Amino acid sequence: MASLRNPLLLAALTAAAGIVLATPRTADGAEEVRGRALYESRCTSCHATSVHGRTKRVAADFEQVRAWVARWNRDIPVGWSDAEIDDVAAYLNNTYYHYPCPPTICRANM
Repeated sequence: MASLRNPLLLAALTAAAGIVLATPRTADGAEEVRGRALYESRCTSCHATSVHGRTKRVAADFEQVRAWVARWNRDIPVGWSDAEIDDVAAYLNNTYYHYPCPPTICRANM
């Protein structure tokens, strides 16, 4: 695991945190920008694009994508709220999976 004493890593995490804090959550759905920042700050050290781009996918629909995000949030533990889990799941779905997403989570313009 990388040390937070690494100035480049610390700068990257600080920038990601700034994006997360500066992106307000709206009442009408997940914030993909926030989801991306959360994912990049906590997940990319172990998950490369190849995890999401593999032919034999573990998640077969949006609910399963969200369930995987929730599982890792619990198992690591990351400490994300339900809204932040929605944000990360929406980002991953819109970027890699393209499954139908409940309108209560994914906005039409995302």
